[in-house]
Order: sequence, then C-alpha cells, then structure tokens
Amino acid sequence: MDDVIVDKLLEAAIKAPSGHNAQPWLFSVLPGGGILVLPDASRSLPVLDPQDRELHISIGCVVENICVAATGFSLSAKVSVRSDDSGVEIYFNHDEDVVPSPLMPAIGRRHTNRNMYDGSEIPQSVVGQLSACGAGIYMRGSMQFDAVKDGIIEANKVIYGSNRSKAELSEWIRYNRREADGHMDGLGYDILGIPDMPAWVSRIATSMALRSSIQSKGDIRKLISSPAVAVFEAPDDIPGRIQCGRRLEHFLLTAAMHDVACAFIGQPCEVENVAIGLASRLGIPYRLQVLLRIGYAAPPRAYSRRRPLADFKKFKSVT
Repeated sequence: MDDVIVDKLLEAAIKAPSGHNAQPWLFSVLPGGGILVLPDASRSLPVLDPQDRELHISIGCVVENICVAATGFSLSAKVSVRSDDSGVEIYFNHDEDVVPSPLMPAIGRRHTNRNMYDGSEIPQSVVGQLSACGAGIYMRGSMQFDAVKDGIIEANKVIYGSNRSKAELSEWIRYNRREADGHMDGLGYDILGIPDMPAWVSRIATSMALRSSIQSKGDIRKLISSPAVAVFEAPDDIPGRIQCGRRLEHFLLTAAMHDVACAFIGQPCEVENVAIGLASRLGIPYRLQVLLRIGYAAPPRAYSRRRPLADFKKFKSVT
C-alpha cells in the first residue's frame, strides 16, 4: 500500500470525534502496509477521563473511519487490538469485490451540532437504521429520556462544583480566533458561540458561566428540543471501549447521511456514580459509555479544527 493511500486513510481517520477535541491519536505504518493506531497519552483528560475511557472510544471512531475509507480503494480491513492493549493494528487486503461504503461521503460531513434542535420527529425508517448501528434510542417523553435529563443535572453538580474539572475544561477552550487557529484543537470560541474578543475578556466571561445551574439550564433546554437520545453501552475494558467507538462512529456517519444532527451528552458518562445509576435506570447490562441527543437543526456556525496530519505520524514503521 503506497504512501498516498495511507495518507488518504489517515486524513479520514483524524476527522473522528474526541473528548474536548483533544485528538489523542498517533499513527505508525506496520510492516506489510498496515496501520497501527496508538493513544497519545499527552492529550488525555486525567480529571474528566481518568481511566482513558473516552480516549479509547475515540480511537475506535478513528479505526472505523479508516475501515470505511479503505473500501474506496478496494481494501478490506482486518482489525485487532494488541494483546497488551497498547494499540490497534489494521491490516488490509486488496479485493476488487470490495464495494465502496455508502458512508464514505459522510466522513467529511460528520460534525457535532451543539445548536438547539427544532423538535421534529425522526422517521421510523431512519430510527431503524440508527438502532441497527448498536445504539438504544429513546424518544422524548419516555422514562429513559427523563432519566437522562436527571443524569445531566446530577452530573453537572459534580463537574461544575469541582475546580479541577473546570480547570481541565478551561485548558481546552480556545478563547478567540488567534488561539483557535494557533492550536487547531480543543473547543474553539466559534464552536462555543464565544465572540472573538481578547482572550482575557473571554476567560472572565466563561468562568462566570461555568456553574452547575447555568450549564444545566442550557443543557436541559437543548435536550428537550431533541426528539430522541441515543445510548451506547459496552464492557468497560479497552477492547469493549474500542468496539463501542466503532459502533458510535458508524452511527454518526449514518446519521450524517440522513442529515440527522448529533450532540454528545458527556457529563453523565464522565461521573462514575451517575453513569452507574443511569445505567440501572436505563436497564442496560454494561457500562454506560456514550450518550447523544439527536434530531434536526440548522448547521453549526463552525466545525471543530484538526491539526495537520504530520502531527500524528510519529514513526515511519514499527514492529
């Protein structure tokens, strides 16, 4: 497999979502033309993601993008998590019978839409396709939907009541255009709806807004504007999380193909006791890994930035 194809696959890979848009991935080329996806521990979230749960899920999203993009080059992919859980190996086999995935165009279209949704229902035919990706989907007005609402309020009290949590979040906010374009990661000012002002002004205004009551009020308004939530569960080990990430990305790409907007509801998954309690209320057997609100909305004003591909390619080859 030549370098041009490898770069095309990695360009698709880095469009995957990650917690706080930290982009915690590294790539190496394996002997024989495979790709090794490695976690970048320097971009972990030690306060909100102390067990690297979200990091491993994001790696699963990366892997799924690579596998989908590979079909465009008549490549089938064989994926395996290394026995020591240090990374994910992807090997490819050229096969002219491989049909390009209909999800390929969605890789560039997929994005997190943090806007208010218009409340309109998602057609059952689309709900069926999304459910087939391995998600539980619960409609507004259901007991499960209301349980998610309670989980948001409970988790926000923990997260926004912790100076450590707020400090970590603030580290990933890019407060104006200069910061956003300089870092090309994190939560850009335009993503969050912050005016392009001097960073010190935006920091003061943002710090005042990082309060449980303020965040919950906005989060619940957005949740209620959504006709449904999607729930992902999985065994809480590294292979389980990575597989969950693959299902999640397949869901997100499928949603993008149908113009269904998606936004992460991270807080109830990040606070352990809230995640355990919410899993019990939802009646799911495994750890609650991901929550999304889904529906229809105007496109976001801006998309999250990505660092240059060269930043992720740390080695030419490894064994």
